[in-house]
Amino acid sequence: MALIDRIKFEGNPNEIVWKYPSDEISTAGQLVVSENQEAIFFKEGRALDSFGPGTHTLKTGNIPLLEALVNLPFGGKTPFTAEIYYVNKAIFSMKWGTNTPIPLEDPKYKIVLNIRAFGDYKFRIKDARSFLINVVQGGNRTTNEAIDEFLKPNIVRGIGDFISEVILNNNTSVVEINKYRDESSTAGKVKLSPEFAKYGIELTEFNVASVNFDQTDENYQRIQKIITDKFEIDTLGDKYQQKKMFDIGQASAENQGQGGAGMGAGLGMGMGMNMAQMMGNMMNPNQSQGGQPAANDPAARIAKLKGLLDQGLITAEEFETKRKEILSSI
Repeated sequence: MALIDRIKFEGNPNEIVWKYPSDEISTAGQLVVSENQEAIFFKEGRALDSFGPGTHTLKTGNIPLLEALVNLPFGGKTPFTAEIYYVNKAIFSMKWGTNTPIPLEDPKYKIVLNIRAFGDYKFRIKDARSFLINVVQGGNRTTNEAIDEFLKPNIVRGIGDFISEVILNNNTSVVEINKYRDESSTAGKVKLSPEFAKYGIELTEFNVASVNFDQTDENYQRIQKIITDKFEIDTLGDKYQQKKMFDIGQASAENQGQGGAGMGAGLGMGMGMNMAQMMGNMMNPNQSQGGQPAANDPAARIAKLKGLLDQGLITAEEFETKRKEILSSI
């Protein structure tokens, strides 16, 4: 094979790393390195001499590490073998996303949700030696796609941590995380930058575009119901318990003959006695039911129990037992 006298970058300018196709080099040849590039010589898996932008003559005086390894004689166009990698140090932009759902416990409601997240990130190679040793040479990753596949798992592993951090800082729920995309992006960059730095990479920008949920997931629906109930409590105030009891009575009536007849009949006794009074109280919240304090009203107590059942704080059996006790005291 003919000796190479002039070495220059001949790859795609959008490539992160490009390996020179020949390893037959000669001293006294020239190495051309463009702006935003760094060329590094490799021998036997070791990163040796490196060159920044400019035209460099390969002579024994400026390749001391390689010379020491191969014991090059002085003078003439001495042949030697070495791998040459060009590293592009411009800023690159890529997208990231979760291939499979990530389980994350909602710190506010203590319910586990499966989330998917998507976004983009920008980076540049800061330490070309570290990058080549840990990423390229470590797995023969010379294409942008291979490098991207190597980096994405580092992002996915950190998603749960920085999203949880944002949720706790804002005292909110996972399902409301999209309100805090800017904070999530900032937290993600802080969390992931040290991981990228291990590979000689500077994470210059990190963005969270969206966090998605499976809306058919029972746990997601439970949280939505809790949020809805809280909104109704805050909006209706004292009328909330009366509304819940009215809803229970309506649901029981609809369940007659569909496995809910027993419960519907029991509720019907109390509902028949209190429905008119409840409706009047919803219009006039200052009037108590049957002269009883609102806290002791059977309908209010059953509605409160139903709320606990809906939130999963008591079982259906516990609800039914307590409901019967309340109705038997009427």
